[in-house]
Amino acid sequence: MPFHTRWIHHAATAAFFLVAAFFSSGVQAAFPERSVRIVVPFPPGGAVDSVARIVAGHLSQAWGTPVVVDNKAGAGGAIGVDAVAKAPKTGYELLLAPIGPMTINPSLYPRLPYDTVRDFEAIVLIAGTPSVLVVQPRLGVESAQQFVSLLKAKPGELNYGSAGSGNLTHLAAEYFLSQTQTRAVHVPYKGSAPAITDFLGGQLDFMFDVVPTALPHIQAGKFKPLAVTSLKRSPALPDVPTLAELGWRSFDVTSWWGLMAPKGVPSDVIRGINAEVNRGLQLPATRDALVKLGANPLGGTPEEFGAHVQAELRRWHEVVVRSGTKVE
Repeated sequence: MPFHTRWIHHAATAAFFLVAAFFSSGVQAAFPERSVRIVVPFPPGGAVDSVARIVAGHLSQAWGTPVVVDNKAGAGGAIGVDAVAKAPKTGYELLLAPIGPMTINPSLYPRLPYDTVRDFEAIVLIAGTPSVLVVQPRLGVESAQQFVSLLKAKPGELNYGSAGSGNLTHLAAEYFLSQTQTRAVHVPYKGSAPAITDFLGGQLDFMFDVVPTALPHIQAGKFKPLAVTSLKRSPALPDVPTLAELGWRSFDVTSWWGLMAPKGVPSDVIRGINAEVNRGLQLPATRDALVKLGANPLGGTPEEFGAHVQAELRRWHEVVVRSGTKVE
């Protein structure tokens, strides 16, 4: 065999074994190689959607590939959550996971199509925020105490809206009513946006809305804030007292949003996404966008988020049992 022919043969053989060794070593191509989808289990316009778009914007820029937000609303978030639970285990289908569908609904609904622990990998806890009790200015109340007196004077006559039965906006209100021993009529909607629309139209008397979606309407004078539901005041609403400081000392309802993937996504993909989201949460542009919404940037490891989810599942089970709230 001529020298040049032998050289080509040996070079081709060496290249073959190098490629074979590369793939047998388990080394994979860098993630992502194509567009990524973040499913939001609620309609556009709410806090979940806003947080998802902030995160998607950072990831798109960092990765140089489209990160698309896909709203799959319905059944208290179950439709979108279940879609991700059954998605391919590649990391290209992610869930913007809210507190309600992931840690409250398992105690409210007897037959969910997904299991938070069995079907999902925790990636990162993105941000958190309290809810805020808002009332119609026309009610003429100036404090939470006055509002409770009005509820007691008109038992079952006032109504409140929520983003759906079993949603945090529903459970926070029911918990408040049980704590104050009052009654009101629940009007559930398919997401927070239509509930807010009817509130602005004067068809609802009060709501417990998360700070990010309530804040613009508070600033415009359309919502009258009476109290926030966390143990500490919200930096976005520093003049609004907490229910705890007003006398309901055990009242602590804090909403949160995280990023999750179907169970079985490779750990290096999970950690890569976690690292990039954490990096984004340290950037002024991302932090400012979240704070402007009324959300507090968080972050952390997948393990820390997983432990938080487990603790929240236990906590909300106790709250649901204590409040007696049931959803069929």
